[in-house]
Amino acid sequence: MQLTSTTDYAIRIVCYLAAQRQMISTSELSQELSVPASYIPKITKKLKQAGIIKACEGIKGGYQIAKQPENISLRDVISCTESTMAISRCLEKEEGCSKNYIACCKVHQILLDLQNIYNNRLESVKISDIIRPGKDEYLGKFYVIIKVNLREKDYECIYSHNHDVYEQVKTAESYDDFIKKYAEKYICEADWVNVQKCLAGENLTEHLVDGCVEEEIFYRGIIENNGTSYVWMKASKYVDVKENIAIITFHNTKVIPNTIVTMEQELRKKEQDVCMELENATINL
Repeated sequence: MQLTSTTDYAIRIVCYLAAQRQMISTSELSQELSVPASYIPKITKKLKQAGIIKACEGIKGGYQIAKQPENISLRDVISCTESTMAISRCLEKEEGCSKNYIACCKVHQILLDLQNIYNNRLESVKISDIIRPGKDEYLGKFYVIIKVNLREKDYECIYSHNHDVYEQVKTAESYDDFIKKYAEKYICEADWVNVQKCLAGENLTEHLVDGCVEEEIFYRGIIENNGTSYVWMKASKYVDVKENIAIITFHNTKVIPNTIVTMEQELRKKEQDVCMELENATINL
């Protein structure tokens, strides 16, 4: 799927209006964004119908963002101007498979998985993420991994970019108590219930397929030292009841490669330190 020029212009317009937070004229949009003035009404009409922007006629009229940037996803904007979001004809409700092989077609399932990833990724990126300067660097540093023993009902923090999380693990009375405290400190209050419901100990083994399950949920993470600004994060759970293990991760939806490298280096160092402690203990015996 290749996005049209109309969609390109629509994204520019929405981002500009979100950043300016005031009424902007057609001439200013055209000049600042290199969008043909005659083409702007066609684009803004669709955005207005979707409730993303609002228009005001008259000498001092123009266009203004109608929602908070945090509440507008990239998918919201793209779906306004694209005739379809489907990457294949067989994923269209009206079209279906030309040979009626949907139930047994492996290619259809692959395309469906890709479609879901595509949709979820676009939904996770908010206009606020695009217009807010300097936040990608902060987001890329956020990564937490929790390992849960399903049989023993205990847990441990395998890795965290923030060492305060290790302390939370030590002081929490249980896994569920840790999730509750973590949500209160790092997650927007409006998302507490959904995150805790998804990650609750009693819910970890729901929706199993062959003893395993992988699920993810997007939420707004609190920016450090600022209780009113948020960035979009993702919590994932990977469960294998045969191994009695669940892995829970909290991370930014745009984790950069350097973050993974740093995490791997810290894990290796931690493993080396443990091995050294065991060797010293053996020597002392």
